[in-house]
Amino acid sequence: MAQQIPVGYFAKNIEPVGYHDLNGRPAFKLAMQEKKDRWYLYVAHLWHRGWSVIDVTDPAAPEFCVYIPGPENTWTIQIQVADDKMIAGLERIAPGWGGADGQPSAEGFYIFEVSEPTAPKRVGHFKTGSTGTHRNFYDGGNIVHAAAGASGLSGKIYRSIDISHPGHPSEVGRFALPEQEMGVDTKGLKFSFHRPAHIEARARLSLLR
Repeated sequence: MAQQIPVGYFAKNIEPVGYHDLNGRPAFKLAMQEKKDRWYLYVAHLWHRGWSVIDVTDPAAPEFCVYIPGPENTWTIQIQVADDKMIAGLERIAPGWGGADGQPSAEGFYIFEVSEPTAPKRVGHFKTGSTGTHRNFYDGGNIVHAAAGASGLSGKIYRSIDISHPGHPSEVGRFALPEQEMGVDTKGLKFSFHRPAHIEARARLSLLR
């Protein structure tokens, strides 16, 4: 059943046609997949630990499909979907953002098989050995490009992760600044990669040659 668009929205040259309250879990990052002539919206949440899948084939009547609970005390805010895989980021929650300081949390990213969109199956887990990943880029193929924590370094660095064997993901490349090495005097400045590299098709082909 279609839900009424909330009162108070505003738009210019755009007309909202549908709305879903995601069962009370506000959306943060989004991804989309078309499968068997149906369109599925994958939703990462900021204040809730997990991910939702919504069938939006009829945008005027979006249908809630499933909620996948994530690990406790962990940000699950980043999501990318391509090639029947869902890359779901895991990160230690920043102070003041609803986490429980000193309590266990997960980190890195989960790899889900989503060839059946309404029944995501977890098939792998990459661990950074640090604070997890903040933003990931994945548009298919074998490589996830991640803004990720790393042991012995501060902030997030760029790490490229091979997921050709999803059950055993492995790092194949990284880039960091000298100022991110532990113990370096940065004169109070902080260095961190907020987003990963976005790889163009031409660059991807060059890497494959």
